[in-house]
Amino acid sequence: MEKFLIRNEFGEPQELLGEELVIPGYEELQFILHTWLYDKHGGWAVTERSSGKRITSGRSGTEHLAAEQLERQLSFHGKEALMRVLGKGDLSS
Repeated sequence: MEKFLIRNEFGEPQELLGEELVIPGYEELQFILHTWLYDKHGGWAVTERSSGKRITSGRSGTEHLAAEQLERQLSFHGKEALMRVLGKGDLSS
């Protein structure tokens, strides 16, 4: 697990403890698999680092499916649509 500093969807700095997921064809983006903090049942989420936007999420215990689910989500919507939604944020350091 690594610590990542992101700018959340409100533009505020937020620290996430998680791991980076690299998806072929999307290497210029940084996806972080982390605990999903806003679900009372627990679980995980994948957030894009520069925008702070959650891309996908799942139930606790299904973290091993995160990369596969992320790839499915990305292929369903396509890169062009994703880039429009993410906008042009600066990469958090």
